[in-house]
This record gives sequence, structure tokens and C-alpha cells, in this order.
Amino acid sequence: MAVTLEQVKTYLRVDLDVEDDLIRQCMRSAESYLVNAIDSFKEHCKNEDFEASADILRLAVIAEMYTRRDGLDEKAQEFPYYIRSMITQLQNYVPAGVP
Repeated sequence: MAVTLEQVKTYLRVDLDVEDDLIRQCMRSAESYLVNAIDSFKEHCKNEDFEASADILRLAVIAEMYTRRDGLDEKAQEFPYYIRSMITQLQNYVPAGVP
């Protein structure tokens, strides 16, 4: 994983350690989701420009999983547009120099 627990906690504005296990589970789940949603995700992460976007996307997906963990909201069943859009952009990623 390219983001650390501390980076995620800063992004989530979580100061205490009480929910570290839940946050780690969200981190693993988000990574698994992105690996399965984007072809060659791990391979593309070797490219700096892809990795930068992937890190922001990781944080956004983790935040959604963490904040909507109760699942009571009907809209919680799908990611917001900006996350879906970023996933689509990374699915269509072409490394620099590749025609």
C-alpha cells in the first residue's frame, strides 16, 4: 500500500488510536477494490503520475468506506461521482511514451 495509517488518519481527521483496526481494514479493502477495478493497477503504480492519482483515490475510497460504514444510507451503496470518475481515468491510463 502506498498510503500509511498515519496519512489515512490525517486525511480522516482521526486523532485517537481506538479505530486503527477498522481503518486498517478499510485500507486493505480499498486496495483490494482498486486492484480488482483497474487492470494492471500494481504495475501502473510504478509510474509516478499514476501513483499520485492512485494515492488520492485510495484516500477517497478509504474515507467513503470509513464514514459510510453503517450502510443505512441508500446512496452509500455506490461511490460518489468523483471517485467513479477517478477510477475510470485510471482504468484508461496510458503510460507516457506509449502510443
